[in-house]
Amino acid sequence: MEQAVERVFTKEILKNAASQFGITVEAKPVGEFENYLFKGKLADGTDRILRLTHSSHRSKEEIEAELKFLKYARENGANAAGSLTSLNGNLVEVQNASDGTSFFASMFEWADGQLVDRTNPAVWNDDLMYTWGKTIGKLHALTVDYPVTNREHWDEEAYLNEMVADEELGVYTKELIEEIQSYERKKDSYGLIHSDLHLHNFFVNDKGEITVFDFDDLQYNYFISDIAIVLYYTAWGSKASFEEKSSFAKRQLEIFRKGYETEYILDEVWYSRIPAFLKCRDITLYHVLNMKYDEKTPRVIELCEELKDRIVNRKTIVEI
Repeated sequence: MEQAVERVFTKEILKNAASQFGITVEAKPVGEFENYLFKGKLADGTDRILRLTHSSHRSKEEIEAELKFLKYARENGANAAGSLTSLNGNLVEVQNASDGTSFFASMFEWADGQLVDRTNPAVWNDDLMYTWGKTIGKLHALTVDYPVTNREHWDEEAYLNEMVADEELGVYTKELIEEIQSYERKKDSYGLIHSDLHLHNFFVNDKGEITVFDFDDLQYNYFISDIAIVLYYTAWGSKASFEEKSSFAKRQLEIFRKGYETEYILDEVWYSRIPAFLKCRDITLYHVLNMKYDEKTPRVIELCEELKDRIVNRKTIVEI
């Protein structure tokens, strides 16, 4: 979390927000990268997640748009941890900070299961890939006719646009943005997507069922971007060679598509465009790592160098 946000976040803000949603929360957050996340409980012991978002990150209207879509998706069969209302019946409650900024509080169902253990073949297998694909396919099917709402388009994203001004990498960023902007925007391939559905944004239970969470990055984007993210982050965490990662990604995509296409069919041309979206994630992640860490660890420095090398050489994390 940025230092300016940390300075104005207080125990009183947390306490007041929790009381508005009728829960008691643990003092230590379970997440604090772009939002503060706290595990809490209702009076009957039911687990919940309380999220506090600073006004520098999202507006109240943007958050309400996210939560309304999530509520719609959940009510129409998506495997997602749904958004819940406060005791006053609001999806978002406002807490004012000492510097005139605000924190927006929202509450979610607690997802069933746990994070994927990639070392466990009973979990990390073709069945998971199939279910992952089916889960994203369902979300895409639901977004096709969803009304226009107050969420940004991918090319309005601050991270990406700030990279255009980067002295070294701006030219590559501009080139890539222009390429992706040339793709047609039709409702059967472009709409509201999760845009960050990697391994740390869903739980899987003992039955192999997936529950998705963290729709904070919900945006208008090409559906294929969601699929590229899956391939990107399973390669990102691997220590295998480029050839091994590429071979796995091709196999992963094959199984993923079988699940995806039980819910939604995307025109074949989009799969040939996956490399552009892999490159786009490299650029976004490079900016995030440089912005979030004032004092970079050797590992962060190494990651930034890897990203930069791929960007300037127009390469992708895997070959599809």
